[in-house]
Amino acid sequence: MNLRFIISLILLISLGSAYGQTSPVVVTSIKPIHSIVSSLMSGIAEPELLLKSNNSAHTFHLKPSQIRLISDADLVITVDESFEIGLKKALTNINSDSLMFVSDTDNLKIYSTRESIFEKDEEHEEQDHSILDYHLWLSTENVQLIANTIASRLKVLDPSNEQTYVTNLEKFNLKIDKLNLDLVSKLKSIKSKRIAVIDDTLQYFEKDQNLKRPVIVTPYHGARLSVKRTLESKRMIKNLKISCLVYGIDNNPSQVKALSEGLALKASKIDILGSEFSPGPDLYFNIMNQISSQIRSCLE
Repeated sequence: MNLRFIISLILLISLGSAYGQTSPVVVTSIKPIHSIVSSLMSGIAEPELLLKSNNSAHTFHLKPSQIRLISDADLVITVDESFEIGLKKALTNINSDSLMFVSDTDNLKIYSTRESIFEKDEEHEEQDHSILDYHLWLSTENVQLIANTIASRLKVLDPSNEQTYVTNLEKFNLKIDKLNLDLVSKLKSIKSKRIAVIDDTLQYFEKDQNLKRPVIVTPYHGARLSVKRTLESKRMIKNLKISCLVYGIDNNPSQVKALSEGLALKASKIDILGSEFSPGPDLYFNIMNQISSQIRSCLE
């Protein structure tokens, strides 16, 4: 048997082996979910990310290349069909076995949106509102449940790497445990203080960390800030001696100015999607640490 034939045979066997061990193609919608999946797939493959800019997760539109990416994926992971509205049409063409909504995770805490500016009875929250709050990743308890569920899906999809997924999940949970300790330490000095928020996007973070219920300025994300609501909010902020206004990256600077004008109020911008951070395993932890640092700094 000549040497050239032997070398060719070895190459064919190697290529066949490599082909058989191809890693799954996993596509995620937003950076926080991509970060969780990146941690779980570390050492195996890098998941794809759809929303890379600071555009709203509710309204972004897919490019043709992204539609093809979704169609070819082994698994597509999004928050909920009511959250990433721009994905809704594209997701209808995907086999249900290749699609995962993290909102379907068992035992997840899912809250209703809160419309009122302020309720004196903080223990009495309306639970029958038809619109749900899907900023689920701002609860570390939720994130651990989500990570466990994603890891289970990945093990079924890619059994040859099952042990790596198990190990990565254990490492991720240990990092979450440390994050929880860090958040408690960072926020303990401001738990008795109240903030005002333009949009009620921090509900999961607030309840997870046992912070006081904020003054909520707008009734829902993206709502117009009317003159009446501005005056009502400013009166409430002044009466409650609130010193911190939190707003998101998609809030108009004119809204912040209108609410702050004439009040001794510090304003702090918070980015719950991690737009300024590079995608990857560390992004989720950067988001949570930044939120806690900015709230504390705003209140001190």
